Amino acid sequence: MKDKLDQIKTDIDQLRDEIKLKAHLGKEDAKDEFEKLEKGWSSFLSKYKPYADEAEKTVENTSAALGLVAEELKAGYERIRKLL
Repeated sequence: MKDKLDQIKTDIDQLRDEIKLKAHLGKEDAKDEFEKLEKGWSSFLSKYKPYADEAEKTVENTSAALGLVAEELKAGYERIRKLL
């Protein structure tokens, strides 16, 4: 599960970098969506490290819950990428 979370985090980091650049260059609707997602990203990051560190020890559903949040964030960033 830790490897999966690490990969999702890496994917989201790459999406964020791409979107941040494009959002800076225009597209107000994408900027608004990006700002909403950034709040979720901050929340995810505050939980990521402890969960990732404990992934091998934690109950499966706890890790799955964090994975679901990460997948939702990733999907949101991908929607913005399509807008740009």
